Amino acid sequence: MCLKAVQSKDNGDRTLKVSEKVGGAEGTKLDDDFKEMERKVDVTSRAVMEIMTKTIEYLQPNPASRAKLSMINTMSKIRGQEKGPGYPQAEALLAEAMLKFGRELGDDCNFGPALGEVGEAMRELSEVKDSLDIEVKQNFIDPLQNLHDKDLREIQHHLKKLEGRRLDFDYKKKRQGKIPDEELRQALEKFDESKEIAESSMFNLLEMDIEQVSQLSALVQAQLEYHKQAVQILQQVTVRLEERWTPGCYC
Repeated sequence: MCLKAVQSKDNGDRTLKVSEKVGGAEGTKLDDDFKEMERKVDVTSRAVMEIMTKTIEYLQPNPASRAKLSMINTMSKIRGQEKGPGYPQAEALLAEAMLKFGRELGDDCNFGPALGEVGEAMRELSEVKDSLDIEVKQNFIDPLQNLHDKDLREIQHHLKKLEGRRLDFDYKKKRQGKIPDEELRQALEKFDESKEIAESSMFNLLEMDIEQVSQLSALVQAQLEYHKQAVQILQQVTVRLEERWTPGCYC
């Protein structure tokens, strides 16, 4: 989406340069504040897309699992309505193996029960990881997706419309005296109207950046809670394993 927007802007710039060169007169320029806002909005748009992608990679580093993630349409389905995010965590797969072989070995030696205890801990870790994934998607990825699909897309629409009206006004301005003054006045009014709307929409987006800060905070808080619970689980299983470190019992 961002790439298309950039490409569209580049194409518009090339068209503008050609039309201005042919007309032999410099086109209407947008003020520096407007162009700076446009630059910041463009950076925001590119940042949102890349951060969403990298966050999903962080949650699920395995490319095959990321493919499963996209197949189940993460953005709409993972909203706390499901027990888990719809794909097996690596911890859960390891837990299954440990629990399976722990049962097969039985309780005749320490290794079997120890496998079962660590397997159970890994299962708990997988559930904690599920909670992390869901929390991050709800409170970080989904809001960014909404920002991209609504506000940023709307701004791009206003900017595209503004560029079209700017070109139309410049074209009619160069034909001044050959066209009715009313037609030129209407073109200027439409250009000013579009500029005001685009400027207002960009200003509103950049002014509400506190919302993006709160979403970053939600991401960090979710990670903090995940690591707290993970430490607690691992500390508990460590104590139980240490109790089994007694000589004289071998499979």
